[in-house]
This record gives sequence, structure tokens and C-alpha cells, in this order.
Amino acid sequence: GSGPSLRVMRRGSAPSGDGRVRLYCPAIREIPRPIDLTDEGKIKRVRGTAVSLRVPASSAARVAYGAKGLLHRLLPDIWVHTDHHSGKGCGPSPGLGVLLTAESTEGITLSAETCLDPERDARGALLPEDLGKRAAAMLLEEIRRGGCIDTSAQTTALLLMCLGPEDAARIRLGTLSPYTVEALRLFKRAFDVEFKIRADESSRTVIMSCLGTGYRNMARAST
Repeated sequence: GSGPSLRVMRRGSAPSGDGRVRLYCPAIREIPRPIDLTDEGKIKRVRGTAVSLRVPASSAARVAYGAKGLLHRLLPDIWVHTDHHSGKGCGPSPGLGVLLTAESTEGITLSAETCLDPERDARGALLPEDLGKRAAAMLLEEIRRGGCIDTSAQTTALLLMCLGPEDAARIRLGTLSPYTVEALRLFKRAFDVEFKIRADESSRTVIMSCLGTGYRNMARAST
């Protein structure tokens, strides 16, 4: 059958939201093989999308320009797509946001995203170019931290390692977030899985490893 897919049906922005996505994910009985992600590779390109809702269409282009202006100092292969929506094609609140993804020579992706905060970023106080620079700086911080996944995905990857086959799984991570540290305690209580942490001083990253529980989804489809 077909694999999982995520499709954006309608864009939305705070505070009113009203964005819509369609997620399809087939039932998975078990994770077929343990996670083994330790080779970061070198960053070779950056791709991104700047989204504007109910604001001038040029705003998204200005966000992209700000992000590329900072990233082009370090890498030539940068491309940021602009996606503008207005009228019935989006939610009622104006908004501006950007997602940037860095891709490595080993197929590793690190991402960062930010958007206009209607409370913190008062009207006119933050230029679209500044929003793009903020996103670029956030992405560069993820790259500086290192690892094979970005900070926001650490907990998900470690959970999949817990649920994987009864075999050794390992992954290279950058600086562990406080959320991840707390999640490790919860995994110990819920699955009785302890992670071995080995520091790699040369790259200032850590190698996390554990034995999976061999969890299997025994649920049956209801009729």
C-alpha cells in the first residue's frame, strides 16, 4: 500500500488559526529495523518555504530575501519558495512564517521554523527581512549543535528507538533539550529502557544507544 503522507489543505495563522492539513498514515504492526543514524555528513544545500497570509504578496519574498542574505555567506545552494494566500484560501488572521531545511551529503535534514507573533512582534516592529534572518539564525544554531536530527525531533526519534526491535539502536544528537531529558526519564518508567550516552568530543555531539522493546501493535481493525 501507499506510505504516509501529509497535505496542507488550507493555511492558517494565529490567533484565529483555521488552517487544515490531511494526514494519512497506514497502521504499522512493528518497526522493522532498529534506528542507526550516526553519520551527519556535510551540509550541501538549504531549501525553504516562506508563507504569507492576508498581507502584501511581496512580504514572503522579503522574508526569503532576508534568510538567503545570511545563509549565502556560508553556502551557495540556497532556494526559498514563496507561498502567498488570501481571500477564502486561508484563515481569517494575517500571518507570515518561514520553514528552512538544511540537507547534508548523507541525506540528513535539520530544520528550523518561525512565524510572526501577533503579540510579541507588534505591527511594524519586525520587518519581513528580519523574520527571515531570525529563521536563518535558528537553522545555523541547529547546524552548530550538530547531530542527525534537529532539536524538535529528538524525543520522537528516541521513542521510536524504545519501540523498535530487540536489538541495539543508536543515534547521534546535538545538545539535548530539557524536554528530551525529561522524556528520557519517562521512557525509563514506561518501557524500562535506559539509554547509554557517549560523548563525542571531536564533534561536540553525543551518541545515544539502547535496546528496543520489540513492541508490536496487536490492535485489530474495528468493523
